[in-house]
Amino acid sequence: MTSPSGRRIEVKSAAYIQAWTPENIFAQIRFDIGKKLAWDNATATYAASAKRNCDLYVFCLFTAKTKDVSLLDLDYWDFYVLPTSVLDEKVPNQKGIALSSLLKLEPVKTDYAGLGAVIESIKL
Repeated sequence: MTSPSGRRIEVKSAAYIQAWTPENIFAQIRFDIGKKLAWDNATATYAASAKRNCDLYVFCLFTAKTKDVSLLDLDYWDFYVLPTSVLDEKVPNQKGIALSSLLKLEPVKTDYAGLGAVIESIKL
């Protein structure tokens, strides 16, 4: 995904409640941050080496802990924005990150209404 100003964004999502688990069992919140091979449309080939191919990550967390809340209810979503450079510096070889570890990296937390402004204002 690309922002209006051209920032490349990787969006990751997670939720405490999963459709296939009992309601009183909460998922551990983890996000995939592994390096990937980028596809080059011009050459129709993958890059020679894997890397994080974005400027920043948006980690989306659906915070509801009951199944009666709609995924479309934006009041139950938290968004954490973090420059890729922070991941590359602090956890360069990690393939996944738990919410607790992500929070230690001090991402900018926002709601949906503020997400666009945060994406455009965060220092890369």
